[in-house]
Amino acid sequence: MRKPANLVYGVEEAPPLLVVLITAVQHVGVIAIFMVYLLMIGREASVSADVLASILRMGMLALAVAVLLQALPRGPVGSRFLAPASFTGVYLAPSLLAVKMGGLPLLWGMTIFAGLIEIALSRVWTRLRTFIPSETAGLVVFLIGVNVGLAALRTLIDEDASGTPSGRSALVAAISLAVMISLNIWNKGQLRLFCILIGMVVGYFVAAAVGLLTLDDVLSVVRHPLVAMPTIAHVSFAFEPSLIIPFAVSALAAAMGSTAVIATYQRTTDADWVRPEMTSMRRGIFADGIAASVAGFLGTYGLTMSTANVGLVAATGVASRRIAFVIAAILAVAAFQPGIVAVLAIMPPPVMASALLFTAVFIMISGMQIISTRVLDSRRTLVVGMGMMAFFVVSVFPSTFAGVPQWAQPPVSSPLVLATLVALALNFVFRLGIRRKVAMSVDPTAPDYQEVANFVERNAAIWGARRDVVSRVEFAVQQAAEAIVEYCRPAGPIAVEIGYDEFDIDVTMTYAGKPLELTGQLPTHDEILETEEGPRRLAAFLIVQRSDKVKASARDGVATLALHFRH
Repeated sequence: MRKPANLVYGVEEAPPLLVVLITAVQHVGVIAIFMVYLLMIGREASVSADVLASILRMGMLALAVAVLLQALPRGPVGSRFLAPASFTGVYLAPSLLAVKMGGLPLLWGMTIFAGLIEIALSRVWTRLRTFIPSETAGLVVFLIGVNVGLAALRTLIDEDASGTPSGRSALVAAISLAVMISLNIWNKGQLRLFCILIGMVVGYFVAAAVGLLTLDDVLSVVRHPLVAMPTIAHVSFAFEPSLIIPFAVSALAAAMGSTAVIATYQRTTDADWVRPEMTSMRRGIFADGIAASVAGFLGTYGLTMSTANVGLVAATGVASRRIAFVIAAILAVAAFQPGIVAVLAIMPPPVMASALLFTAVFIMISGMQIISTRVLDSRRTLVVGMGMMAFFVVSVFPSTFAGVPQWAQPPVSSPLVLATLVALALNFVFRLGIRRKVAMSVDPTAPDYQEVANFVERNAAIWGARRDVVSRVEFAVQQAAEAIVEYCRPAGPIAVEIGYDEFDIDVTMTYAGKPLELTGQLPTHDEILETEEGPRRLAAFLIVQRSDKVKASARDGVATLALHFRH
């Protein structure tokens, strides 16, 4: 794994202690933003302040378990990345329905169930790769970023006003966001690493100056005891068969999101990244499912790998896995410190919104970059485009599917879940009729080498092959066709067959004539200009260099050139 130029500290590097501590606090601050979902669930369930405090503090313990599982250095669990979890909107719609139907016990029981579903999916995730291509995972990352951005805007808008943020809220958010952006773009030193945390601290002070953070808010924090034991005495469990589909779909969406997040971590931390590493993904989804079930057992809300925190890693350039253990320690200590939870609870909404907006940008761009790594034909364009449309239909017009049956409400009322289902369904349907092997012939008396390149391009787009691989295939096949025509004197057409299986591209070129002589040595400049063998050796060298494996053979006067490309 080669560290990218914009990454300050790689996955296995050890940053200075101060960097570790401040970066960990910054990650905890971003994680804390999404505890708003716990507040929404508590409000829906009409629980007492003490029960809500217990839910928040047990949530801290669940988050600590989640970040530890992902960072484990060995074993069958964990992605091996600095990959904190956060409470997620993916589970919001079914969780609210569970609270309405059976209260918090039903929510906790179904959250455990959802975690078990995700664990089961992790065991077969590699086999599902064909049905979950990179552009679909990139779409999920992009839409998660949009979802985070929309949540930020909704947080910023003053509900007492007519759909617009108040002047004070806009001022606090603008100053906080400006500090984050300025430190990230124009500061090349240590302050860039802590741009979000510094922006949030500045936001607290500005909010206090304009009256959005009052003295009573501060005193409410001071009144809390220094140390208190969290309790699960109020926790019980229930199960409802009618909620199996909504929570199973949410678990699938969580696994999809985790896949995209891990792919983003892989691409962010490895300059040589070309394809998702499925073992890391499988372990990461396994850990994500365990963490979700633990959250249910501890009496809190569904969680999954945090897209905002991967945006933070991309923004700061600090990806050291060692920071995960400090994050877990801070979260565990916070569970026994009611005052820390209280500080998070009084976070001014504009400060929360600015941090969300900042991270949302990096998440969306990461999703777009994953999508753009593939050659997109009309089928895959429709998958991505219709997934986006499904997301925005529910986001802009929430009552669109108000008339569907009650059991179907959770998946269709959640923009991200619906978009994921639409993309997966279309991808499955559009796979019908795709030929995995295609063939053409090249007339050696009037060869059209551009048509050879067009043939490769058209079918690569249908298959959704990566652009860099397609470029290598085009060049190698063109060069091989030219070399065969020029140096092997085929007695008839050259048959070109290309096969694709999601992992590899194989090209077989068959013709009547002598086999192409291959060499891995680059001829000298003089050999190329002054000898007949020079140009042939150069062509063979270029073919070998662009292919992952090359084999030339002949039998009964029929020659075969086999080219293999890893995808």
